[in-house]
Amino acid sequence: MTFKSGDNESSLWNEEDGMYYDAIEFGPGDSFQLPVRSLVSLIPLYATLVLEPAVINRFPGFKKRMEWFIDNRPEMSGRTMANMRGELIS
Repeated sequence: MTFKSGDNESSLWNEEDGMYYDAIEFGPGDSFQLPVRSLVSLIPLYATLVLEPAVINRFPGFKKRMEWFIDNRPEMSGRTMANMRGELIS
């Protein structure tokens, strides 16, 4: 999980603590990790959730919105989601 700071991209992962932290930007290229341990630190782990096709198909409204997002926001969905086209959600 990363964040953009000006033209640079920095990691939110803190290797020393083994935890994700948020970051604050003071200006172009000047950022600092906020070493706060809270449930917010676990949000990047949401990205590890795998939605199986059977689960997605049980929620047609969610499936429709997810497909819209993949089709209409490829710059975001390509960066944050695995490709779920074709046989997976047919």
